[in-house]
Amino acid sequence: MYASPEISSSNFKKVRTKKSILSLGLAMPFYPSMHDENSIQNILKDVEENARTMLCKALDPGCTDEMFLRLKNVFSKLNYNSHCKSIAVLIRPKEEKVTYLNFSVKPVIYLNKQVSLLELTANTDRQPDFYYLVLEQSRAKLYEYYHNRLNQVYATKKEPGLNVKTNPETLFKQVLQTIERLNGHNEKPVFISGSPNLVELFCSSSLYPGIFFKLLDNAAPLDEEIIKPLVKEIISHWDYWQSKFLMDQIMIAQKANVLIAEIERVLQALRNAVDGLLLIDKHLKQQLYKTRRANALFNTTDELMNQIECFLKRGNRIEITEPGLLKEFGDIVLLQNKIAHFFTISKISSTEKYNKPDTF
Repeated sequence: MYASPEISSSNFKKVRTKKSILSLGLAMPFYPSMHDENSIQNILKDVEENARTMLCKALDPGCTDEMFLRLKNVFSKLNYNSHCKSIAVLIRPKEEKVTYLNFSVKPVIYLNKQVSLLELTANTDRQPDFYYLVLEQSRAKLYEYYHNRLNQVYATKKEPGLNVKTNPETLFKQVLQTIERLNGHNEKPVFISGSPNLVELFCSSSLYPGIFFKLLDNAAPLDEEIIKPLVKEIISHWDYWQSKFLMDQIMIAQKANVLIAEIERVLQALRNAVDGLLLIDKHLKQQLYKTRRANALFNTTDELMNQIECFLKRGNRIEITEPGLLKEFGDIVLLQNKIAHFFTISKISSTEKYNKPDTF
């Protein structure tokens, strides 16, 4: 179910304002690979209605109509062949632009003098977004949970002559290749259930096991009716899992020497167009907004905000963390995209692990 966009309460001032000093910004889910075009069109209509309501409260009728037509024009040109998960739209006095995002965002609409891309995308209460893997004796299924829906995205096909009990390497390779293709930059956690021994072997086959979370040791077949309550359990503790996952990502980056911390070092990396995942403490984000809106003479803040906008336009991700999570890193961390592969089978020795008679 699509959640109505949050409308900034500061937008509704009774004083009529000239259109030349107002900008409209919105962020919303846009995931063509998971939803049909009719469903997306219905979402766009809901967003249009909410935007028009807000415009009518803030602008004169003529200004409202013009801004609304510009929004509809932007929506009519969206790329439905995109593999993104959301979009951010900025309509300023002299420009209209759409940024396709590789992560989910909370639906939101802003109308004020200065709307930034960071403000639209940096929401601390994003919806749960993860993969759920089920491993059984001779098969594997992978589900993606996104926007309150659990969708099966992969299922192995049994190959002639494949004996998983004595050699699960082929099964593991199939699963790991699929996860790497879908989640190659370690963007979200993978929760695992299934046959206990098979799950243990699979997790030990990962170069960075921190992205996997084992939930249940259960040798019985896991159908969707069993999986659903397990998914609900993940969702109910999502803040915990998200923080744990982010800390695991930081540890992985530290070991791989691809972690950049502190504002000045992060800013220099952004100037050099370094890509990856940017983590910002919630309190630091609020300080950046206050400084910019007050027009303070703090050049670092203004440049950082501009560089973050360029960073997002290049297809990178950003996460706003709970206060204190990044304290030892200066409240801001950039995890560079320099790890070519997150998964490997090479560490598994078939002679040492696969041929044990008591493995399964």
